[in-house]
Amino acid sequence: MIPINLSSKLDPVVQRFTRAFVSHTLARCDPGSLVLKSIDFNDFDTPTHVLAFGKASAKMALSCENELGPRFAGGVVLSPDDLIPQPVTDSQLRYYGVDHPSPTPRNVAATDELVGYARSIPSAHGCIVCISGGGSAHLCSPKSGVSLEHIIETTSALNARGATIHELNEARRSLEILKAGGLAEILAHVHSCKAVVLSDVLDDDLSTIASGPMMNSDHPIEHTIIGNHATALLATQEFVEGLGLPCGLCKGGVTGESSDRGQDLAEIYRQSGATACLFAGETTVDTRGSLGRGGPCIELALDCALNLAETGFGNWITLGLATDGIDGPTDAAGAIITSEMLRAPERQLNASLAIESHNTLPFLDSIGATVRTGPTGTNLNDLCMVCPIDALGGFKVSI
Repeated sequence: MIPINLSSKLDPVVQRFTRAFVSHTLARCDPGSLVLKSIDFNDFDTPTHVLAFGKASAKMALSCENELGPRFAGGVVLSPDDLIPQPVTDSQLRYYGVDHPSPTPRNVAATDELVGYARSIPSAHGCIVCISGGGSAHLCSPKSGVSLEHIIETTSALNARGATIHELNEARRSLEILKAGGLAEILAHVHSCKAVVLSDVLDDDLSTIASGPMMNSDHPIEHTIIGNHATALLATQEFVEGLGLPCGLCKGGVTGESSDRGQDLAEIYRQSGATACLFAGETTVDTRGSLGRGGPCIELALDCALNLAETGFGNWITLGLATDGIDGPTDAAGAIITSEMLRAPERQLNASLAIESHNTLPFLDSIGATVRTGPTGTNLNDLCMVCPIDALGGFKVSI
């Protein structure tokens, strides 16, 4: 079970609500379960190998191994250390720890192991390639004449100015071997190959997810998307409607500056007559010139909350959640903010300063609003919800 760490300052009812919301959403977004729902493993009738990379790689690969049973022939998984299952002695999968958001020397070494394994797969065998967000950094093989340092500098600069995932992946494709179909070319010799994808890209562009390592026009590979941000949005909607609260708005594909989208969500909530309003997507923060600590999801949630507080609009609760458990460069998974937390003018001033300096995490910690889970093993973008605090009145779920 994923740990959900909240401040003791939070009201017990708010704590129960938050734990239930996060638990429900992440359970619906579990990549292992989504693999089983989306793939017919009867299609694999030869010894089958598994290659996996990205934040959801460990759970996806383990589900494939278990479901293939005697047909499973081995595989390689590139995963964040915290998500590698322990112990792994009963598994034929080889796990290699990798880093994110910037690739490191051990990412390159792990990628070399995966490529070597891919080349060794017998031509009569099959292969399932499990791809998820974070895979662009995990699967790193610089082109000849390109240094790892150059890749890191390029992607770090793009991240700092709030570049979109499309811009990041376009840069990566120009610098690395396996992007843009490079891995598909290496696997062209196997009998059958299928890519299983957990999408962290809002338009599900397969050439962009993990920079499209299996998208090769000369060696076309069947891709199956097992989940995306709409999966997370539906999970949130189910939870809210389970409280008997109608959704005034349930909007996916939200992009742009986090502070702008936070104001939009607050305005939509006011116009909705205080029904639940939900956003899902991937907003960005331009941190150039800032030394603050914060992430796009918590900044969106705080900006929405501040806007409502400054206009004195009723009693509400705002909850932001980065489904991967890591909001930008922080250790926060999200934030839970109530109208009472920002009632005082001094709190509102400090919240405004935190947003302006992109230093939202210390402020949220100071008021007991930060949600921490650690890496969750999934990655379906960010969620933000605002609803009347009255919706929690009879909340009795205990997690």
